Amino acid sequence: MNAKHIVKKVTIIGAGNVGHNFGKAFRQAGYIINEIYSRTQKSAMLLSQTLNCDYTTDLTKIKKDSDLYILAVNDDALESVIENITILDKIIVHTSGSTPISVFENNKFDKYGIFYPVQSFSKNETESLEPIPICVEGNNQKTEDLLYSLASSVSTKVYAMDSEKRKALHVAAVFANNFTNHMFHIADDLLKQNKISFEVIRPLLEKTAGKLKTESPLNAQTGPAVRNDRKVIENHLEYLKNHTEYQEIYQKVTDNIFKTQRNK
Repeated sequence: MNAKHIVKKVTIIGAGNVGHNFGKAFRQAGYIINEIYSRTQKSAMLLSQTLNCDYTTDLTKIKKDSDLYILAVNDDALESVIENITILDKIIVHTSGSTPISVFENNKFDKYGIFYPVQSFSKNETESLEPIPICVEGNNQKTEDLLYSLASSVSTKVYAMDSEKRKALHVAAVFANNFTNHMFHIADDLLKQNKISFEVIRPLLEKTAGKLKTESPLNAQTGPAVRNDRKVIENHLEYLKNHTEYQEIYQKVTDNIFKTQRNK
């Protein structure tokens, strides 16, 4: 199935980071961006100018002649947005990693599904979808095949994945990306308190990330927890006595690393 024979016009609901990147990627892939919706006129207008398309701030007035409607909104807003869309005979997808496909079921849509990019986006740093994994799910096999073809037209890494697997993927991504970045923040905070530049540890972080190209995270793990170096660990915990939240995180992560390494 060739998606471009079926999908020509695309409406994007949401003018945030995902909507911004999706709009540019789909336009570059040859699709017509028909309209942008956003709750705020400024964000809708700015993205519509970038994509050279119309915009609206009223969900009840979105154009009915698009072939695909992409809901690129926050998870908390999804149900409300879906309830206010009355176009039932076109393809409608959301881009959430954690919201199941069942969110569409009570609204009588004919063709619906998931189009989840495994990436964090920024408006200020637009990137191609080509190397980014996209996970798709459809309400039936025909819709899923169409979404798979659609995803393959903008990305080289496409996976058919049901809602339960996608939930596991999203939780894993939070651990690997969001939690890891918070650890970087803690490190940066401790360094700043001692007037040390984050640049001093940047090569270390790049080296660790580089290892994952050839090794599993379990085998790439290093540090005092792996060696069960109690003297170093106790010394670090003592250092963190005035940072009780950091101390608690350090202890819990250390214990988990030690347990995991012992059981491998």
